[in-house]
Amino acid sequence: MGNAAVISAPTEVCAPALTMLGAIDAAKTAIGQMTGQQVDAIVQCSRADGGDWTVAVDVIESFARMGDNDLLTTYEVQINTQADLVNFNRVRRYHREDQDN
Repeated sequence: MGNAAVISAPTEVCAPALTMLGAIDAAKTAIGQMTGQQVDAIVQCSRADGGDWTVAVDVIESFARMGDNDLLTTYEVQINTQADLVNFNRVRRYHREDQDN
């Protein structure tokens, strides 16, 4: 028997899955670039069945002149598995003292 050539199928290299911390970092970067505002808090982070992440971020839209009554805005962003921003939505504006309402 002669030398038979062995042909193997190309192997597909998969990128590692985007972690929650990676999605949060991508969301914070995207919010900062889009709004120019300072991130105050991460409000929520969850992954959909398809692997995309939804992250809700509070930013300080306007600092209070006196006291702790900053104007905050909550943005909800969707980050895909490559850490790219695919959706951006402002969902709420409120004063810090009204946070629980």
